[in-house]
Formats: sequence, structure tokens, C-alpha cells
Amino acid sequence: MAATLAYYPGCSLKSSSKFYEASIQKVFGRYGISLKEIDDWSCCGASAAPTVDERLGHALAARNLALAEKAECDLFAPCSACYNRAKVTNEMIRSDADLQKEMNSIIEPLQTSASVEVKNIIEVLDDYVGVEILARDRKYDLSALKVVPYYGCVLTRMMRVKPYDDKENPESMDRLLFAAGLNVLRWPFKMECCGASKTLTNKDMTRRLSDRIVDMAIVLGADAIVTPCPLCQMNLDLLPSLGRTKEALPVLFLSEVFELSLYGKMLGAASHMIAADTLLSKVKEA
Repeated sequence: MAATLAYYPGCSLKSSSKFYEASIQKVFGRYGISLKEIDDWSCCGASAAPTVDERLGHALAARNLALAEKAECDLFAPCSACYNRAKVTNEMIRSDADLQKEMNSIIEPLQTSASVEVKNIIEVLDDYVGVEILARDRKYDLSALKVVPYYGCVLTRMMRVKPYDDKENPESMDRLLFAAGLNVLRWPFKMECCGASKTLTNKDMTRRLSDRIVDMAIVLGADAIVTPCPLCQMNLDLLPSLGRTKEALPVLFLSEVFELSLYGKMLGAASHMIAADTLLSKVKEA
């Protein structure tokens, strides 16, 4: 279904995860979904700002929401942390007139009424394409690939806001991966923390947490881990650089799975720290 979405790339998709942005644009373009990057967007504060000052966290997100409203489109935030911050602030402003008034006084002359909907990549693929069309459009056979869906710890865990999927056992990405024709494995670590931004201040903690995730995926026989989150992808992909000496697994973005399904290759294959060559060799024409 053709649509235009206000696009909030966040810091990651303009730096360490540029290839995620390129992948999303390629897949979305196939389905007539255009992205209108919001003008003059700014950092949402991610997990740091609301920890220091909850009002600061809301103000940073509110500014971007106001810019999205000017674009008169729903807001698409592919980064899980950015999505979480925008979604929470949007819902709270919508239900709390005092908070809305306070935020608008801070971001003036911009104003937000929380009139947009905030969506992540899973929701966009579900709402604007659908599993039936994704399954029908497969051009390459991915059935030889065994993967585990890794949502990360912030995509559905939201305080005071109802998430789009179950907080502790989401299934929406699983359904999309099935639609792509993958062999999707059940596993208990889809919501485990990878260390998040601790990579900057405590690399050993990130390595320990991310090691557990990869170890479990390997025990289950997975060929790859699939995630919608740029921070999760980066932490797991960096494991050899953080000191992991055991086997590691390729970590794909959700959009890259559909690149494989539609085109048999990924634009950002060379940008992966952990090579995906073995994975790509299992992709066959349907």
C-alpha cells in the first residue's frame, strides 16, 4: 500500500548503521512506501536523557514529534530506542493536557498535539505491506537459513504506555520472518539485553551480556540473528572486537532479510563486521 511516512533516522542511521537506512529504503521502495526525512530533527536523548531528567527526555522527543506533525505524516523511527522515546512521549502528551502544555512551552515556537502515530519497522511492514504480500513476493528461497528473532530489551518494554506487541513475548517479527520463508527458531532470549549503550563505558559488561545471546543462538543451531535495532546489531556484530574468541554469528537487520527474499543479496553485506558469506551462500532462487 503506497504511503508517505515522516522519517526520523536518529543518530545511528546517519552514522554506524548507514547500511540499515539504505536497506530500509530499498525494501520500502519496493512497496511504494516513501520516507520524508523530517527537517531539522535532533537527538531524542535515547536512554540517557530520561534517566537524568524525565522532563528533558520528553522535551527532546516532543520537538521531533512537532516536526513530524508539520510534515502531516505518521512518524517512522527505525531505531528501537528512538521509537520507544517518541512513542512514550507521544502517548503521554496525548493523555495529559498539563504535560502537553509544559512541553509546548519548552519547544516553542514548535507545538505538538500528539496527532501522529509513531511506528517501528515491524509495524510499518505489518500495516502497510502485510505478511500475505511479503510471502507472495518472495523471489529467493531462504528456507535453508535458520534464524532467531532478537527484539532487544526496549522495543516493547514501555512504561505507562501500551506497546504494539506483548511486552515479554512479542511475536510480530517472528511472523514477518516466517513470511520471508526463513526457518525461524523458538528461543528464550528474544528480549535479553545486549548491553545497550554500556559499550561506551563498560565494554566487558556488553561482551558478557552479548556473549550469552550469541551462545544461546549457537546452541539452538541458528545461522544468524535478526534484529530491528541498530544498537543491538552493532553490539552483537562487534563481539569479536570486544574480545570474543569463540564462534560468532552474522547479525542481520530485519530489512536485510527482505532484501534477501526479494533480491538475493544485501546492499550492506560488506558493512557487517561478522561476515555473512556463508549465510548468503544458502540463498537460492525460488
